[in-house]
Amino acid sequence: MKKLILASVLLGATATVSAGDTITTDSAAITQGIKEGTEVRMDGEVVQALGDERYLLRDRKGQFEVELDDDLTANRPLKAGTQLSFTGEVDHDDGRSVVDVKKVHSVKGTTTNSPSATISN
Repeated sequence: MKKLILASVLLGATATVSAGDTITTDSAAITQGIKEGTEVRMDGEVVQALGDERYLLRDRKGQFEVELDDDLTANRPLKAGTQLSFTGEVDHDDGRSVVDVKKVHSVKGTTTNSPSATISN
């Protein structure tokens, strides 16, 4: 019972469950090993484009990598400083934890084709 309570307290510090079994979480929980295939909702700021539809993002707890199909951003690559809110699925790929973005809720900031674009889905 003590282990269950402790685990609940630790998980609650970095992730909360919302409607549809989607976990609202942050980079700390992703890097600490949320189970592969878990659907997560996150916010972050683009640090850099890594190529092949991958981006390095940061939030208040650290950095994490996402895979973001170009069609989710109207085929406009994102620049550093762009703020994202999205839902995706955790994938542990070659020793890295990556969030495969399924739905973009909002994009605020700079894209390469428009200096002050705001895209909402």
